[in-house]
Amino acid sequence: MCGRFSLTSPTEALQKLFGYTERPNLAPRYNIAPTTRISAVRLQEEEKGKQSPHHFYAHWGLIPSWAKSPEFSARMINARSETVAEKPAFRTAYKCRRCLIPANSFFEWQKKEKNIKQPWRIGIIDMPLFAFAGLWENWASPDGESIDSCTILTTTAAKSIDFIHPRMPVILEPADYEFWLNGKAGEQLLRPFDADRMQFYEVSSRVGNVRNDDAELIEPTKSSGTQGQLF
Repeated sequence: MCGRFSLTSPTEALQKLFGYTERPNLAPRYNIAPTTRISAVRLQEEEKGKQSPHHFYAHWGLIPSWAKSPEFSARMINARSETVAEKPAFRTAYKCRRCLIPANSFFEWQKKEKNIKQPWRIGIIDMPLFAFAGLWENWASPDGESIDSCTILTTTAAKSIDFIHPRMPVILEPADYEFWLNGKAGEQLLRPFDADRMQFYEVSSRVGNVRNDDAELIEPTKSSGTQGQLF
């Protein structure tokens, strides 16, 4: 699964990688949690039918159009790639409302003895900024409120990190961004990322508290050993 991630890259870096022209005022976020407002990228119709990538903000936790209230979203922060095309909550978005969710890293918790869970920061050696495969929806309340929301697709964890957790978010290669967004690619992209390119180290348990959001959260603990390198 994916329940926390970070995004600290400057706006210029996101514009360059994802190709949008908006300049949102993005403050560094070291501990992005579910049900908060996050950055995402989707295709938007331009003149003469051309589609271009655009930045937008979305509530993290998909709210299907048929949901009775936004509270439904807390259970919809992730969508399993193996069943996303069939599940009623996701199948329409999978067909026609895809997005990219920018990130620098994500966090996962390793179960240890005596119910202790150790958090790890996980990223990619040669891609300091990357994107999760996502889906988005627009929900309208009876009184006219409109909310854009999103979910992150997950898959089996890469072999190098499956000792931490058996699942991981679907991470896309930049060359596949357009294919994902325009719906021309599907199952072939929903796979574990290259195990040899994963980078990971233990971090402070402070990341478990959603109120904490500072640079210390992405620093390796003293017990991280040889894998404890900043990225």
